[in-house]
Amino acid sequence: METTGKLKATAIVLVLLGALSFSPDVRASLIPALEGGAPTGPVAGVFTFTYDVGLSADQKVNTGAVPVGSVNTGVGVLGSTYASFFTIYDFAGFNGTHSDPTGWTFQSLNLGSTPNTTLPTDSAGVANLTWYFTGATPPASGTTVTGFSAGSTFIGTPVLHNYTSGATKNTPLDPSTNNTAIGSIGTVVAPGPANPPAIPEPTTLLLLGSGLAGLAGWRQWRTKRA
Repeated sequence: METTGKLKATAIVLVLLGALSFSPDVRASLIPALEGGAPTGPVAGVFTFTYDVGLSADQKVNTGAVPVGSVNTGVGVLGSTYASFFTIYDFAGFNGTHSDPTGWTFQSLNLGSTPNTTLPTDSAGVANLTWYFTGATPPASGTTVTGFSAGSTFIGTPVLHNYTSGATKNTPLDPSTNNTAIGSIGTVVAPGPANPPAIPEPTTLLLLGSGLAGLAGWRQWRTKRA
């Protein structure tokens, strides 16, 4: 209970910080937010992170090709080229469990899926979680979709991670942007450190050891001379 309470308090602070930490690209598409401000659990050592995802009023979602790796977005690219999606990066301790609202499909990749107009922090050794739209009836612009969740065995303080999303501009009064693929980037609370600490390679450790041994020998030599 004490661990869960600390996690909840920390996550609430992070949610407030996250609201101020969006990228300069404010044309957000699909915006995930941790439901309740904290994960639930642990149950059998697993925390469940549940997300509500808001769709901007001037954008819409659509089906299309499965978004994998780098996804083309921006002027001149039709939004229908790829299925609308969002990705939460570096979801530490992902145990393979997830839930998906009706009309949405899940995939997990170590790199991507990422709009090519964004540059999130993405560690190759940690799973990214992506949900993309495959349904028959898309959610209305300006509404929120609930029921996205994933499990993590990482028992530690949740932190802010990058998310990205790709959707389609819904601006019929502006033909120059209407139906254009648009990417966005921001931050959302997720488990674990965004960048795992680097582990020195054996050769680096050997050089460090040799350097320390040399330093010790030099100090001994100076002591004898004195």
